[in-house]
Amino acid sequence: MASTAVPLDLSRSLPARRTRRGRTSLPVVFIAPAIVAVFLISIYPIFDAAILSLFQTRYAEKLKFVGLANYVALWNDASIWASAGKSIVYTGASLLLVIPLSLGLAMLLNSNIPLRSTARTIIVLPWVVSQTVVALLWAWLLNADFGPIAYATQAVAGTRPALLASPLGAMAALIVVNVWASYPQATLLLLAAVQTVPLELHEAAHIDGASAWKRFRYVTLPLIRPTLLVVLIQLTLLYFNMVTLVFTLTGGGPLAATDTLALRVLKISFEDWNLGRGAALGLVITAINFLMSALYVKALRQPAQLE
Repeated sequence: MASTAVPLDLSRSLPARRTRRGRTSLPVVFIAPAIVAVFLISIYPIFDAAILSLFQTRYAEKLKFVGLANYVALWNDASIWASAGKSIVYTGASLLLVIPLSLGLAMLLNSNIPLRSTARTIIVLPWVVSQTVVALLWAWLLNADFGPIAYATQAVAGTRPALLASPLGAMAALIVVNVWASYPQATLLLLAAVQTVPLELHEAAHIDGASAWKRFRYVTLPLIRPTLLVVLIQLTLLYFNMVTLVFTLTGGGPLAATDTLALRVLKISFEDWNLGRGAALGLVITAINFLMSALYVKALRQPAQLE
């Protein structure tokens, strides 16, 4: 028996293929400008800095290729290690203050308190002010000659503290100002996370006799742990790379007490005009940022468990 072959009509499938191809390429067209912008703003400068760090420079001119000499000079520079220690103190102390403060405010704003909407608006206000304005405002408040804080201290204690003129006081003031300027960001993120915790879990724990602290420790905290780690990532990178607030408030002084690594990049590059060494230090800081982010992401991938 002869078999009859049914001809395959390819003409009908061509429009469908073209439609699928068009649908596939459409998202690429939409995201292409963003990809180009990220490359030009974030990725290209890293490669350019990597090349620049291998040269001896004078102002913006590359004089000669020196290989890793800029990195070796940074490694042997005791002031760089001192600045690294100051960056760790500044970042660590700021985190130790801002995380409990923000978490406490988030828990407070999630409860039924009077004027809760007004309190949320007031808490957000420092976040909308630029770092330059924040630094200038607090420099005036802390001024030992005509600042309101010095005047109030003299009225109460009979002395005018010059915090910004003391190495220890300048670092303490810088940390406090940094916490004041950045706690709203952490508070809003943690408040959003706290509001996602099911109320039924708290009610069940309350019925079982758990106190408010135990309900927070064993119910709320494990469930908001991913958001808490995200906040830690954001704030760690923000503090470790912060330049504007430090430069405007203290300028790295007094006696280099607040001369952080990020500020050293600015000074080496545009005060000493050694762009090659400044680029090398910037790449070192970038590598540290990647390492810290990797550690946080590794912790973030671990599933949260109710204890």
